[in-house]
Amino acid sequence: MNTRDLQYFAMLVKLKNYTQVAKYFNVSQPSITQAIRRLEQEFDTKLVRKDRVHRDEMITRSGQLLYEKALAINKKIDIAHQEIARSDQRQIKFGLPPIIGKMYISHIIGNLSKQLLQRIKIVSVGSHELLSELQAGKIDIAMLGSIAPIDQAGIFAELITTRPFSIIVSTDHPLAKKKAVSFQDLTNEIFINYDQQYVHKAAFQAYSTYAQINPQTAIYKVPNVSWIKELVRQNKGISLMVKDAVKDEPGIVALDIEDPIPEKFFISLATREDYILSDDEQQLITKLKEITPIA
Repeated sequence: MNTRDLQYFAMLVKLKNYTQVAKYFNVSQPSITQAIRRLEQEFDTKLVRKDRVHRDEMITRSGQLLYEKALAINKKIDIAHQEIARSDQRQIKFGLPPIIGKMYISHIIGNLSKQLLQRIKIVSVGSHELLSELQAGKIDIAMLGSIAPIDQAGIFAELITTRPFSIIVSTDHPLAKKKAVSFQDLTNEIFINYDQQYVHKAAFQAYSTYAQINPQTAIYKVPNVSWIKELVRQNKGISLMVKDAVKDEPGIVALDIEDPIPEKFFISLATREDYILSDDEQQLITKLKEITPIA
């Protein structure tokens, strides 16, 4: 079976128009027609109804069944292309969220050889986005943050450590004199919150729900957490952040959270379940596991 035929068929199910499919792939319309015929011969069934007056009913039940499998096969093939291209270039696409990068980058660099470091291309965005990129085959290894153990189909994740959350405030803020706070103490505070790509937003919602408060939030579309820290430093609001991420940050104080809910920042090392690690990637994972968790 020609896997290209499956790509044509999947697009036909989506567009329900032979001419548009041919235009999408820059081929002739007969090429699409012949591909569908080959698939029908392969599976000994009708995939497309000849009477196509009603476009919504164009695809048979057999066609719908094949379509779901074709999507999965086409995705696997696309991922294989990406994996092989990186393998040929001896490139390691490694996902490292900004907060975890702040906590671990010096340890990572200090534990890896110069030759291995030269092959690593770091992708630094939020953990949610990195997980999506890992599933799509755009990266092959990632250190991910979450508020619970990662349980995603097709992903193998190994827990490295857990870290506590804290409330961060400016040294000019009245709360800076305290060692710890409860969320109920923060009812009237303005929180600088995160967008959806950061797991901190879910933790913030969990703490707010437990305390039965609805704090004011100011969501800034900023490139990374460094900007959030800068806004806190300038006393534009307070925020929730992994305590280690603000260690030794001038102008910022991290306060322990007194609320007794078990919210932790989980740090895991993740790959795709069916991904075959190269020797270099295996060495990278081994070195990452050797990094001593932050005290």
